[in-house]
Amino acid sequence: MPNQIRPQHSALTRRHLMMSALAVAYPWPVRAADKPETISYGVESLDIYRAVAPRGAVIYVHGGAWRRGSRKAVDAKPDWFNSMNLDFVSIDYPMLPKTHVTDQIKAVRQAIDWCFANIATPERTVVIGHSAGAHLVAMAALTGWMPQPAGVIVNDSGAVDLITLARAHQGQLPFGTSNAFKDRDQWGALSPAYNLAKTLPPILAITSQAHGHGMAMSNFVTNARANDADATLFDGSDYRHAEVNRTLGTGKIPDLERAVTGFITKVLQR
Repeated sequence: MPNQIRPQHSALTRRHLMMSALAVAYPWPVRAADKPETISYGVESLDIYRAVAPRGAVIYVHGGAWRRGSRKAVDAKPDWFNSMNLDFVSIDYPMLPKTHVTDQIKAVRQAIDWCFANIATPERTVVIGHSAGAHLVAMAALTGWMPQPAGVIVNDSGAVDLITLARAHQGQLPFGTSNAFKDRDQWGALSPAYNLAKTLPPILAITSQAHGHGMAMSNFVTNARANDADATLFDGSDYRHAEVNRTLGTGKIPDLERAVTGFITKVLQR
């Protein structure tokens, strides 16, 4: 099993968590703007929640089975990342059935490149995606596109390895994923696990209790580490698929938040 972080349940309150985990490292926490700045990056739009004194940026790509979801669904993340003195950018991308997954990957990459040019340099940027967004982020940031960000957080997507995910489901992809990847012959080509660049930025991969995700994510991390990547797997098997995303910044899963803040601190200090 790849290098893992196993959660230890705690009764820490949000206030305790924020004071202990963030206050020392980021001494001037600030709230995100109530209304983000909305800008077109090309094919779609993105929202920018600006920190008062940014030292870098986080780009967030939402999930939704490649056919739904919105950049507006950010929960507590803007305030949380702004409190680390990071601009927070949430993007939209074109959806199925109108736009194929391959073109969604290109759109996400277009948004990343726009942010590199207009928000923060690659070495000061962390990219995070959840579910379908995690798959798109992995394809757009870890399979040879340049320049690479400082770090990539792949938050719970079985699609990082469609072949292993199908193996966990008796040879078929689960509903939602199956509608996005109907051509079995393309499963390998559209799985980040089998298309990783030879040189990779640091990776934090997060799993949940979703069936097959642990197997797929573990193989993805194993393959990244075979390319000498600094890749860590957070074992979120006690938590639901949506929970590992929606609770970020609320203090409800302290070990996950420590893993994310520790990862960001490490990659932005390189």
